[in-house]
Amino acid sequence: MNDELDNRLIGINIAYYRKLKKYTQMELAQETNISLSYMAKIESGLVTGCVSLPVLYKISRILDVSLDKLVKKN
Repeated sequence: MNDELDNRLIGINIAYYRKLKKYTQMELAQETNISLSYMAKIESGLVTGCVSLPVLYKISRILDVSLDKLVKKN
């Protein structure tokens, strides 16, 4: 699988769990300490390169899901 496909899958998973927890993109971005535009890029799979592990870890903790649920096809 290439990076673009991985980023898209991660973005889909983050958006899914964010909506389950009833967070807006803005709320999740603020709690993760990243910009709203970067959060939008993450969720849309448009991040250049890969999302950093520290950012993914923060998101997983805030959404109360394991990292593997964010990066794997569910």
